Amino acid sequence: MYFRNIKLLLFISFVLISCSNKEQNNIFDETSFSYNLDFNNYDIINGDSLSYQLSIDILDPTIKTIDMSIYSNSEIYDNLSIVNIDSNQMFNGKIALMNNKSFSVSFSNNRNTIINLDYVIPEKRDINTTLFFNNESNFKRHSFLFEKDFINTDRFLYDEFKKYSFSDREVIVLCDIDNLSNQSIVDIQRFLLNGGFLVVFLSQNSEKNKDLIYSLGYPEVKAIRGSARNQFFPIGDVDFVSKDFSGTNAIFSQSKIYRYIELSQNERQYSKISFSNNDPLLIQKDILDGKAFFITTKLDKSWSNDDFNSALSDIIDRIFFQRMISNAY
Repeated sequence: MYFRNIKLLLFISFVLISCSNKEQNNIFDETSFSYNLDFNNYDIINGDSLSYQLSIDILDPTIKTIDMSIYSNSEIYDNLSIVNIDSNQMFNGKIALMNNKSFSVSFSNNRNTIINLDYVIPEKRDINTTLFFNNESNFKRHSFLFEKDFINTDRFLYDEFKKYSFSDREVIVLCDIDNLSNQSIVDIQRFLLNGGFLVVFLSQNSEKNKDLIYSLGYPEVKAIRGSARNQFFPIGDVDFVSKDFSGTNAIFSQSKIYRYIELSQNERQYSKISFSNNDPLLIQKDILDGKAFFITTKLDKSWSNDDFNSALSDIIDRIFFQRMISNAY
């Protein structure tokens, strides 16, 4: 009985000491709050800063504030002091990129740090690209899409009797070309096997070459939709190109498509951007070990308005961004 009482006293003393230490150290751990922190890597394409969004909910009512710091070595890029207001809070901010390759994020309370996160900024790098057009005027109409500081281009007027080398290429662009030679198809298949990206501005005559469907994943063309400029097809879902946390880029709502290449219904499963009637504007397919992107309308005044030029530039940027951060090369 004596020893049992001694054990009980020791246990009570231990509990009291533990509770005292908790109060003294103001315990702060991962159960004290929930959070979601996103950085917009896409900013590296055309920007000199990286935007972020923090969603945080302080769960422990005894915690009055939580501090979040974004820093690299001793330099602080941003510092937030978040007051507990018994509800989920949202914060948006930017940090300068400059020459930094990485940074750290910490959450703390009363100088007690519980979470440290290390974040590596994706490297902006040049992407070797080959452009094929059916005529010189078509290239001039599209040239602004590829005159960017992260795109190194070779351009050709496609000749089915020539052999082209894609050994050091990461992206191939085919613009309004309705037929490819057997040699080109084999070379592009080999390119896709090595993880390359194929971007195709569809030709309204491409359905004549059925081999493109089976060999390179070309979509099945159904018809040309639209005819007059007093009618247009609004663009619907554009999540594929959302560049920030504030919502859809307004340029897509201003874009007007008067005509597009209508695809068969079974192609909708690959749609990344669609019109308001759910017909695809952009589809993406995994072909061999690479990716193929197909665009169903044109930069032509009888097909689309000038605002769509800017929208298409955003689409191309997003495709190249995927290639830029890919680990295949």
